[in-house]
Amino acid sequence: MLKPSAHQSDDQTSSVAEPSQQLWTSAACPAVDHDARPESEVLSSGRPPLPPSCVAIIAAAGGIAVANLYYNQPMLPDVGRSFGVAANVIALLPMLTQIGYALGLFLFVPLGDVVDRHQLVLALLFGIIVSLLALALAPSLVWLDIASLTLGMMSAVAQVLVALAAQLSPPQHRGRIVGTLQAGILAGILLARTVSGTVSAHFGWRPMFWLAAAMNLGVLVVLHRVLPRTPPPAPQPYPRVLRSLKDLWQSYPQLRTSSLIGALLFAAFSVFWSTLAFRLGEPPFGYGPQVAGLFGLLGAAGATSAPLVGYLTDRRGAGFTVAVGTVATATAFVVFMLAGSSLAMLALGVVVLDVGIQAAMNGNQSTVLSLAPQATSRTNTIYMVIYFVGGALGSYTGGFAWHHFGWLGTTALGLFYSCAAVFVRFAVWMPATVPSTLTKGDASSLLSSNSSSPHQQRNWKS
Repeated sequence: MLKPSAHQSDDQTSSVAEPSQQLWTSAACPAVDHDARPESEVLSSGRPPLPPSCVAIIAAAGGIAVANLYYNQPMLPDVGRSFGVAANVIALLPMLTQIGYALGLFLFVPLGDVVDRHQLVLALLFGIIVSLLALALAPSLVWLDIASLTLGMMSAVAQVLVALAAQLSPPQHRGRIVGTLQAGILAGILLARTVSGTVSAHFGWRPMFWLAAAMNLGVLVVLHRVLPRTPPPAPQPYPRVLRSLKDLWQSYPQLRTSSLIGALLFAAFSVFWSTLAFRLGEPPFGYGPQVAGLFGLLGAAGATSAPLVGYLTDRRGAGFTVAVGTVATATAFVVFMLAGSSLAMLALGVVVLDVGIQAAMNGNQSTVLSLAPQATSRTNTIYMVIYFVGGALGSYTGGFAWHHFGWLGTTALGLFYSCAAVFVRFAVWMPATVPSTLTKGDASSLLSSNSSSPHQQRNWKS
């Protein structure tokens, strides 16, 4: 009598487990086939697009990872009071996280072309969790500085995920997929300020880092289940991979131009966001970190432009979206300068700023990720290292400008950086056909050796 009941119980357990297993299976990203045809042949035959669930998971994971760099910005006044230091001293914290991010991009992202990206992602996420716990327990400013630097380094996992998604996506859909990933990352950057501002206003700044550690632990568990194993196509010594960065930099003028534009725009972006909490804390506003963080919601609304921006990049070309982005960013700083005591004007400027950054980032990164399909991690490394060096420069010079020249000097500095990006876009951007990219054989040579590859013509959207 008991046996049928036990058998029925087993069937019920199996039937309950099946939907859960099916959920993970449907969310899983496809494996990488290194024996597949070249990208030019795939374009004509049609590689299936990534499942929406896979894109959404990677975008969310990238946003949560990169958010770790920005939790400290709305909390800077509170952290400064905890350790008894002035604004220009505590402004080193966002600079250190961004310098750490640039170092992580240089040291860890190229490993995606050498080791299994699945294992690399999990290792970096574990490093993020340890760094966040160190920040939550920091007994001194020096401890806080060191933990901020290591947190930035480990958060480079976001760009490992971008390179992985670019590798898995068909070329004709890459602009839109990269746009979705950028929307997730930009939403993480902006919502990080909202979350940290709210948490620190009610519970203090240390609990924010405990919460972030828990969120990143959840990301680690999910990605362990859904990311495919991605063995590198041609394993090679790590020092050779790092040396090849120089060859890629010299071989692609588009890479140099996109990197410079990205760095200038992110410098302007960081000037604003690293000083906004101080501006809102001064008369005539007098608001705390929660209000500064709520401005991130406005920026996140700008991130919803990502699908349209990705569509425009695919249809009109990268040059078009980069031009729109640079001009919009410069316009935002004009709005900030004219805002005076108007919160509505500040809010309008935030939306314009984040739409501009989103547009330029999509055009730049879509370009960079299409240059050398066999070395997407490394081209993305070069771009993002320079991008975040610009961000670190903006954070530091923004704090300096605020301390010595106030809001007018801060917004003037942001306008200078964004106008410089406009100049580079319209004065230096490559024409439709450039002698810059490598043939398949050249790319293979670049992967297997340390020597520079000859240049060859290729059509490229301007």
